Amino acid sequence: MTHVILFYKYTPLSSNPSIMALYQKAMQDLCLTLKLTGRVLIGMSDDAEGINGTLAGDDERNVLAYTYAMLGREWCTNNDDAKELLLASDDLLSARDELMVTRSKAVDKFWNKSKDFAEKAGIPVVTVDSPSDFKWSYHGADDNSSGGLFPDLQIRLVKEVIGTGGVLSSIAIQDTSKGYLTPEEWHAEMKKIKDKMSSNGDSTPCDTVLIDCRNHKEFEIGHFEHALDPNTKTFEQFPRWVRENKSALKGKKILMYCTGGIRCEKASAFVRNELEDDLGSTFVKHLKGGIHKYLEQYGANGYWKGKNFVFDGRIGVDANDHVKVQDNCVSGSMQSVGKCLYCAKSYDHFTPDAVCTVCREMTLVCVECKSGLHGEFHCSDHQHLKKCYFTNLSRFTEKELSAQLRELELILEKIAVGKRFRSKRRTLQKQIDRVTETIQKRKGGERPEVCGDKIICRSCGDTNCDGGCWGVHGLKRKYALEKSQKERDVCHNDSKKRSSKKQRREKDIDEIKTLGLSRPCSEYRCADTSLRCPPPFVRQLKSLVKGKWVGKSVQSVLQSEFHELGDTERLQLLYKQSLIRVNGIPVNGEAALFKGVDANRALSQDVLLKNMDVISRITHWHEPPVKVPQKIEVQKVQIPAKVLDDNFGSSDNPLELDEACFLCCNKPTTVPVHPAGAYLQNSLTLMVEAQEGLEPRSLLPCHRLDRCTSGLTLCCTSPAIARLLQVQMDRKMVDKMYLARVQGRFPMKPEDLEHNQAEYPRNLKWSMSDKNVVIEAPIAIANIKKGLRAIDEHGKNAKSVFRFLDYDGKSDTSLIYASPITGRQHQLRVHLQAIGFSIHNDLLYGGKSACEEVERMKSNALDTLALSSEQDLSSENLQDGITQDSIHAAKAVCLVCQGKTEQAFSESQLLCGGHSIDLHAFACRIKFTSKKGRELYDAGQKGVLGTLECRLDQYPEWVKVFDSVCLDPIFSL
Repeated sequence: MTHVILFYKYTPLSSNPSIMALYQKAMQDLCLTLKLTGRVLIGMSDDAEGINGTLAGDDERNVLAYTYAMLGREWCTNNDDAKELLLASDDLLSARDELMVTRSKAVDKFWNKSKDFAEKAGIPVVTVDSPSDFKWSYHGADDNSSGGLFPDLQIRLVKEVIGTGGVLSSIAIQDTSKGYLTPEEWHAEMKKIKDKMSSNGDSTPCDTVLIDCRNHKEFEIGHFEHALDPNTKTFEQFPRWVRENKSALKGKKILMYCTGGIRCEKASAFVRNELEDDLGSTFVKHLKGGIHKYLEQYGANGYWKGKNFVFDGRIGVDANDHVKVQDNCVSGSMQSVGKCLYCAKSYDHFTPDAVCTVCREMTLVCVECKSGLHGEFHCSDHQHLKKCYFTNLSRFTEKELSAQLRELELILEKIAVGKRFRSKRRTLQKQIDRVTETIQKRKGGERPEVCGDKIICRSCGDTNCDGGCWGVHGLKRKYALEKSQKERDVCHNDSKKRSSKKQRREKDIDEIKTLGLSRPCSEYRCADTSLRCPPPFVRQLKSLVKGKWVGKSVQSVLQSEFHELGDTERLQLLYKQSLIRVNGIPVNGEAALFKGVDANRALSQDVLLKNMDVISRITHWHEPPVKVPQKIEVQKVQIPAKVLDDNFGSSDNPLELDEACFLCCNKPTTVPVHPAGAYLQNSLTLMVEAQEGLEPRSLLPCHRLDRCTSGLTLCCTSPAIARLLQVQMDRKMVDKMYLARVQGRFPMKPEDLEHNQAEYPRNLKWSMSDKNVVIEAPIAIANIKKGLRAIDEHGKNAKSVFRFLDYDGKSDTSLIYASPITGRQHQLRVHLQAIGFSIHNDLLYGGKSACEEVERMKSNALDTLALSSEQDLSSENLQDGITQDSIHAAKAVCLVCQGKTEQAFSESQLLCGGHSIDLHAFACRIKFTSKKGRELYDAGQKGVLGTLECRLDQYPEWVKVFDSVCLDPIFSL
């Protein structure tokens, strides 16, 4: 007879891998000496995990010795049974029983190593509290001809001792030991439920909810009467089920159970915390020791029906197999609750060969049904694929394969939207590729594989395997996976990591081409005002759910994360028009009342977001106007040949001549560098791409420049060149030169700065040498919503250099050189404001602008927007997911179309101030270092290969006020 123990304990251990390895080795040595097989998971955590194990042994004394080892030296010293089994150190020399000596030495060695581990981890010695914490079951030698219950011993270090994907990792240990019901108390509760239902004539309990915390396959072959099945495939799905059914659980008495109690510990704590937030104190209890402890005491005489699912070779265990002396429970009748998935006849025996051909989930398939299914089965989740998804394609004709292909493609089309279906799409696409390849081979005259009607093992692919090669049945699949993983590691291609980014880029390119969005700045430009405003169109905006959104309702995320949707009334209007969707399904609270009729019809705005969900919004897209010239100045500057040879000379993919250069673009003020926020067509990259004849999304900005700032923006068409420039920036080998127009007469002498020193921020330091004003002051974020920075002692160090050029008395403004030594955002603007010389028109940092100019620009912007709306492109080249009905709905709620333009855009976007400041980047110098320049740079030898100076010829209008000044860049500032 094989003796099996199941046990767990939540206890602090350590998150240090090297320290945890000591305990892992001690545990492994003990189990090997005692000839035990099975699985023990040891949680690597300082506060929230512990130990979870199932072990089996043929010698009961060895299994008992393990339990005594886990109970600890102190407990064994005071227990007669333990002292009888384990010899004291004084008795070892005189003992004649070699097995007893070996057993005793192994346990003593484990205790010593456990003590050493505890001291290094800074925790008490790890012990199990009581012998009752071990759940025993038994397996007769004639019950399973395949041999042992486990093929080997595995002692593993894991993040969680019960896998939840991190969902329940925040549950504290002190919260797990609450709400216990002993087997006797649980039995009494089951009797109350049955008696109450009998007296009321109800089929389900009305005031008590009995929840099975296990997975669906476990529930299928056995459960307590009237238990509720959450229908989960993995335990990490359980919290989501609780949240989705929170309202139905309100005011109920909640009883929970699982196999051994470990899942209920965290599940009940989660339910208790989740419901108490809304309801205050809630009655949530769970069965201590789980099904195992209940069946140890009651066997088949209790309220348990069917078999207990266990994670060893038995899979399903009869109720009486948990009781060692079975004479006390022969009167109980064991009822089968499982049913064959195909014929619905009574059947409760999981076998290793009957696994889903799609996901390898165990399936209940009776012997009669197996014979006609060619060894290919489909679990309840994949029954819709039972006519089109097969592993062995050699037994099908070309016509049958074509029919499978059509059905697979139809199913794939239905889940084409939403990243939550990504794994399903990947699985279907792989099968489509397999079927397509097989059809092509048949058409090419290639004969099918020899397999024919032979049954292929879904786990290892062998036609001679009976399925007993995986998990607790055998190690063949494990070894195959390890070999496959090694091969994948060798052949790993870095580009696969970026496949999702490539897909997003391809979608962006498709939108630009489909709608014809790539146009030069001369198109849609008004010659009188120089304002450019493209025609509106209807588009679908998508956002992948971020980690911080998971578990929040759709409405709360929309209102907190998207400022334009903060108005509740407007949001309700968008819901009614079905313009907001989650995974392609409209969010509409009223229509969601019909969810029971059609689950794909609508979702409530209260539905909780999940990882990989996609929120989309259909909108009538108007862009704010920008001020642009007839043509944007673009200069092509070639990178020195010596630099290219050093960095790319030995590359397998040498650069083309057109790629080995920078495009120096003169970005107009009011224009963003790349598409962002409310700007798409009115971005620098799209306009330059169209002007220079480049493909959409091929122009890469090498650095950023604020929308309100004008001037030199370095771009390229090669990612390698962009990385090259980034390396030089990191090594501080790039000098930037700006022109700025500031208010007042800028200091030319130290005394000019000393005059206002009392008004400077406390953390600001200044100096002056050779006409250069040097400002050092740390900068931090002051208002993240407004993008405002300020000098703060906790900020990052920032240093800027300024030099006076000229003064205009009429406007009381000065023209200066400005050069940032460090690269903090808004650095020049913040430093100039701090010393009392704000940049002209920079309203965010204390600058001034003419009121009449502001009103004129606002009027022109509104007129340009109104004029562009007359050329609506919404009905041209419809995108996927957008219909004529959605176009009409989007236009009906569009603020611009309703004449509420000032509500649709900010003042800055409507050119009412702050949109354009008198700061212009006009030159930069790049010193290229050797490819080995990191080592040279650290050693103080810069290793400069060549220098490249970039400068623009065209200047903003405000520079012409100071036309007597010679504007040569001075990189020695």
